Amino acid sequence: MVHAHNAQAHNESVECQACGHGNISGTDSCDECGASLVVEPSVDGESAALQNPLLRLRPREPECVDRSATLADVIGRLQKRNVGCVLVTSHGEELVGIFTERDILYRVAGLIDHAAAIPVESLMTPSPSTLRPADPISHALHLMSVHGFRHVPLVDDDTRPVGVVSLRDIIRFMSKSVGTA
Repeated sequence: MVHAHNAQAHNESVECQACGHGNISGTDSCDECGASLVVEPSVDGESAALQNPLLRLRPREPECVDRSATLADVIGRLQKRNVGCVLVTSHGEELVGIFTERDILYRVAGLIDHAAAIPVESLMTPSPSTLRPADPISHALHLMSVHGFRHVPLVDDDTRPVGVVSLRDIIRFMSKSVGTA
């Protein structure tokens, strides 16, 4: 936050934008009407775009599998549905894990011959970080940058999966937002 007097350092009074009253420099609120004299810094288009709710990304419906699904089933679903992850649920309800393309690269080596017998639960990332659809895009971007995620599950209040946001979704949204700003 920047006080209005910082912008007008040489003036002894600061005019209230709400009522026009002259106030002593350094005052946070107008003596006449009580309006704030604090000037908020402007937000550029990119920063403003990141404050939009995740719903603005139009997240795709999640591909969900039960924790007992086999590795072979999950790999087949990833390929057939052309998605980068599946959300692992307990009896089709509560989110218990996530399994991604990256998991195939790092966790499946040497197991492919037994893929039909290995439950995804043994290879998934348990209790993944989640967000709500109303959370700002910046929260997803933060999780992705800090933890190296490419996908963030969206859940409802009962931790049931309702969507997935990918890094690709955010990049697509940002390129449209910056292009129109």
